[in-house]
Amino acid sequence: MKKFWKKMLILIVALVLTWGPVPAPRVYAAGVPTGDDAVEIVMPDGTVFDPVYYAQWNPDVAATMGTSRFQLYKHYIEYGRAEGRVYHEQTINQYVGEDGFLYRDDIQPNGVTIRTIMDPATGATVQDTINPPALTFLSAVSTHYNTRIGRAKNVQLASNRIHNTIIMPGHEFSYSKTILPRTQANGYVMATVYVNHQHAQGIGGGICQVSSTTYAALLDAGIPVTERHPHSLPVSYIAPGRDATIASPNLDLRFRNVYDYPLCIQSFYANGDITVMMIAMK
Repeated sequence: MKKFWKKMLILIVALVLTWGPVPAPRVYAAGVPTGDDAVEIVMPDGTVFDPVYYAQWNPDVAATMGTSRFQLYKHYIEYGRAEGRVYHEQTINQYVGEDGFLYRDDIQPNGVTIRTIMDPATGATVQDTINPPALTFLSAVSTHYNTRIGRAKNVQLASNRIHNTIIMPGHEFSYSKTILPRTQANGYVMATVYVNHQHAQGIGGGICQVSSTTYAALLDAGIPVTERHPHSLPVSYIAPGRDATIASPNLDLRFRNVYDYPLCIQSFYANGDITVMMIAMK
């Protein structure tokens, strides 16, 4: 075991001496917006979309879309990726592969990766260009919620838990399972729920707004749903017929990926709006 770690240490030192240290991550300058609208977004392929960078380096987009991180990201997925627009600072990842070779991934601002592989025994290197995988925008639906009441915590928690969920071909998505049981241990709080056609207090009130927003996004994307149930009373945040109630263990929102490519659910919230986006990874 000691020999293994000694060898790894030697390889890492060789990596740093060969290519130098990895540049430090960018720090937002004074005056740059912070908070929800400045948060970097991890995309379905694992790369990071930087809305501040996208706005600064694509002023024509910012002039049209404004500074909302979601609107900028939506533009990038719909148009910017295909146009080859830059969306984050150049980043470098250096690591030792399982084969013992030294790897350097130079990720360009437009997402193209220049990968250099070095054999530490001989010093020989090879280089490859890796284009980012295709992403296709399918739909996006937004609904509004009150951020000043306890229900908001449940909305945001459920949103976080479905964000970047990837459903592979033939697999089924269960909303109820994905957001975990609605318990205090899982972070949920008391809020208004519907019980027997009446308003009541219960743990997790508000999760149905996220499921309803998701269902509406599925409808707009033309993705068939295998299970969905309407509320027993009208809801104010979405049009009739586009809602989806959740009640464990009997009522769920489910769909199966019937396509030959992965689907990704992305969910964002900012300034009292929750947005669910459906993306095809093709």
